[in-house]
Amino acid sequence: MGAIQKFRRHLWDDNTKRALRDWLNVVFSLRGIWCFIPAILGIFFVYWAEYNAQYLILKEYHEILAICLMGLAVILFLVRSLLFRLEIDYILLTMAVNFLCREIHFVGTDNGVVIVAAIVLVWAIYWKDRLWANIEKAKAVQIALAGTIFTYSLSIIISRRVFSVEYLGGLPDEAIVHVALEEILENIAHLYLICTGILAFFSIPAKKAAKNKFNSTG
Repeated sequence: MGAIQKFRRHLWDDNTKRALRDWLNVVFSLRGIWCFIPAILGIFFVYWAEYNAQYLILKEYHEILAICLMGLAVILFLVRSLLFRLEIDYILLTMAVNFLCREIHFVGTDNGVVIVAAIVLVWAIYWKDRLWANIEKAKAVQIALAGTIFTYSLSIIISRRVFSVEYLGGLPDEAIVHVALEEILENIAHLYLICTGILAFFSIPAKKAAKNKFNSTG
């Protein structure tokens, strides 16, 4: 019981509350609220393409695109990890490799991706103060990261058929478009992840990255 209480205190301490409040303030500001728009536009695009240009949403094309995008994300965060040695880059590199393996469809990746994601979640909770220190001043990264998480989450919800008529409903012709919606939203999220890495080069203060690198080697 003592260990559980200690974990709860670590998970929901004053640092966590302050960081979450600051992050939400940025995301739901006029500057940050746009991060939800690409996913919404993606949904409208799928409905338009389904009835006007189905070739644009064919699963096989988007699966190939997904491998290319995640390959690029892996390279991007590998470079950042080697250059700056920031905890946020290690976390995102691990998730990028995890998603790439899933997109390639290696044997066991359907369950493996969930296991790795759970391990990364525990890892992120343990490092939460360090992770926030990495991006505290990087508002653009905070916004892009929020968009990445939101779009991946929406893709997962759609893949679980939560909006089917048997469950919540809410999406017209869900049985017809759910596969395309999942693929398109996944690729939007992959693009968001790449944007997060690119923005990190310009948003995370160089002195913070250099200091972290020095501490790792010292």
